[in-house]
Amino acid sequence: MRTPRTADRKRETDARPAACSLRVLACCLLLAVLAGCERNVPRTDYFPLRDGNRWEYRLLDMPLLKRLEAGQTIVTAPAAADQPVGADSDLAPKAEVVGPDAAAPGAGNTTEQPRGTARRVTLELRSAVDEVTCRALYDTAEQVWSKRNGYIGFQSGRGRCYLLILPPHSGYRWIVTAAAGQDLFFEVESAAASVTTPAGSFKDCALARQESRDRREMFRYWFAPDVGLVRRSKYFLSQEVFRQELVEYAVKPATPATRLAEDREVRKALEGQRHGTEFREERRGETPARLESIEPPDYDRVPGNARR
Repeated sequence: MRTPRTADRKRETDARPAACSLRVLACCLLLAVLAGCERNVPRTDYFPLRDGNRWEYRLLDMPLLKRLEAGQTIVTAPAAADQPVGADSDLAPKAEVVGPDAAAPGAGNTTEQPRGTARRVTLELRSAVDEVTCRALYDTAEQVWSKRNGYIGFQSGRGRCYLLILPPHSGYRWIVTAAAGQDLFFEVESAAASVTTPAGSFKDCALARQESRDRREMFRYWFAPDVGLVRRSKYFLSQEVFRQELVEYAVKPATPATRLAEDREVRKALEGQRHGTEFREERRGETPARLESIEPPDYDRVPGNARR
């Protein structure tokens, strides 16, 4: 005969599998929710914003790229702060060659280096404007770098440029209206690219592409996790004519407050509208569902939302 105590034990034993099943189901639901949120939150920092972070690059024009391709040694010159700024304030080299038949080596460069020597420039974050904006010095020119509105970008004397959308996913596309009024077309080519520079090999990079309307000129930007911009290449008619690549860096992680502010900016952008969509391509004869068009704002008056 079954006693009351035996019956109670039997009921407890029967209830245990049900309780375990509920716990497993709750864990699965929690993981599913977190997985859905992860796509919308930049868990990886592709450009740590923190005072004192410093990146040193070497600039390779077309003659130097040809020497590099031929296996010849390229010497990187030390940084020289007394050199004229020229176009470097906008991440463009002084001796940049714009096409295969452009000027000879050294043309347009006021400070000649020995043949086979690449110029070195430095990008350094100087002071925070707010949690997602920081004043910087590139070469000897002032810039402002930011993650406002869910983009990594910078502003210089010629306006603002949005280089990478957050979080980066392959196929994200957006358009930036430059200071001169022309449209620049951006797309994330990969969120898991690999690249090697004199500073080392970097995996899981976000690779963004920038094109002009006629697609004659194109730029590619590689952002390495927890490091920042490690390489930038310019192409003319599909041929690489200029490269800026990382040589040395000293980067500390962004503060928790900055990371939280970045997450808020991304969430706000995602809630406001679709985030990264299609190009406006007239040659297709299609009307896009949405156009991501951004006009360069004044960073002294940072708007609450620069998206349209």
